[in-house]
Amino acid sequence: MDNVASMVFSISSLVVMPFWLLMLVAPRWRFTARIVGSPAIVAGAIALYAALVVPQLGRLLPVVMRPELPVLGALLGSPRGATIAWTHFLALDLFAGRWILLDASARGRAGWWLRPILLLTLLFAPLGLGLYLLERAAARAGLGWATARLWRRALEVHRPLALVTAGSLALLVGWLVWGLFDGRLVTGVPVWVKPAKFALSVGITAPAILWIVRQMQGDRRRRRVSQAGTVIAAVAALELVIISVQAARGVASHFNQATTLDRVLFATMGLAITLLWVAEGYLAFRSWRTPFPSQLRAWTIRLALLGTVLGGSFGFVMTAPTPAQRQALRTHQPTPVLGGHAVGVPDGGPGLPVTRWSTTGGDLRVPHFLGLHALQALPLAAWLIERRRRARASTDGSARPMIALGAAWLGMTGVTLVQALRGQPLTAPDPLTLCLAALVALAAVGIAIGGRRAPMLVPRLTVR
Repeated sequence: MDNVASMVFSISSLVVMPFWLLMLVAPRWRFTARIVGSPAIVAGAIALYAALVVPQLGRLLPVVMRPELPVLGALLGSPRGATIAWTHFLALDLFAGRWILLDASARGRAGWWLRPILLLTLLFAPLGLGLYLLERAAARAGLGWATARLWRRALEVHRPLALVTAGSLALLVGWLVWGLFDGRLVTGVPVWVKPAKFALSVGITAPAILWIVRQMQGDRRRRRVSQAGTVIAAVAALELVIISVQAARGVASHFNQATTLDRVLFATMGLAITLLWVAEGYLAFRSWRTPFPSQLRAWTIRLALLGTVLGGSFGFVMTAPTPAQRQALRTHQPTPVLGGHAVGVPDGGPGLPVTRWSTTGGDLRVPHFLGLHALQALPLAAWLIERRRRARASTDGSARPMIALGAAWLGMTGVTLVQALRGQPLTAPDPLTLCLAALVALAAVGIAIGGRRAPMLVPRLTVR
């Protein structure tokens, strides 16, 4: 029996692969439409499945009628059970891919974007089918047209930032998929996780900067503002390239001094990110001299840029050698790593899921993250406030809620910095940290409910 299962397993993929190749390589070819249009393309996989299942119906029927995990595990752990499951997947995955292609063709949507969905369906059918159904629902709701319009508008406002946004999101998907086939680890983490994280970060940062550049069109130095956006886009693209190259080599991208190439690449990243930080600082400076449509947006942009400049500055702290590394340098010992995220404990220890922030010591990535992503959090909050005011037909133009929220965000960024520098994990705040957080909260509440003249303690700028 095991020999038969092994033989069927060996030939099963050959039964469906020609049809998958047609759908992936030439989805709009007329012969593909003719061949895939027939449901008979799954007949081979169904025949193999039937040859395995029908003789074993008496044994399999009780298992599927009253499934229990231990029994199913034992069945799937056998060569015959695994082959049955595999041919089951092949038949239904091909049928799902066929339906996706035919439905997309009928809608006139069988473009290049369909290939990644079909590939995902081949590898993980429920995910590919789910993604296609989401696209289908979005198209029916008119979101596809709205997205295309938004994309054209983004290209008009600032082409480099728009292209970096699209490229980084494409890299995010690519690295996540490629990571499924690359099991290498770097500092205990899958090698493509870091490039994917940075691609996501750039993918949400570039459009935020683009929106800010659009809001600053009234600045008398708007050409320089646009040039600062170009610098940010170019540096972000360079960072993604270097991080991806290091991941492909299977080595760490940050703090890596192991070889001459590693040192050169990390130094290049350091110089580039400094240039990006200066460009963001310039935007922050200009935001105080730019007329905005409303005080709410003015304070949103100022505080968001102040937060991201503050958060970016913590990156320079991370590059400083740790005490152990300084001791190694003094004694002329090899130092393949200089700098680190953790304080009081080595990098790469126990950490939170996804972020990997240390749970045993301080971690400078926490305030770094909070500061940088004020760039997304505060504009999103401003959008919600504006939407609520429109819904209530409110004429209140006060920026006090945003000033309070921005103060709270920046204050907590400072609190987490103090916590990290004291070698304390985010998940274990001591009384001092809790007291500092409480003071920040009280200050924010005081701003929010304070007198109407509170926002006027700072200069009020109006549209010229």
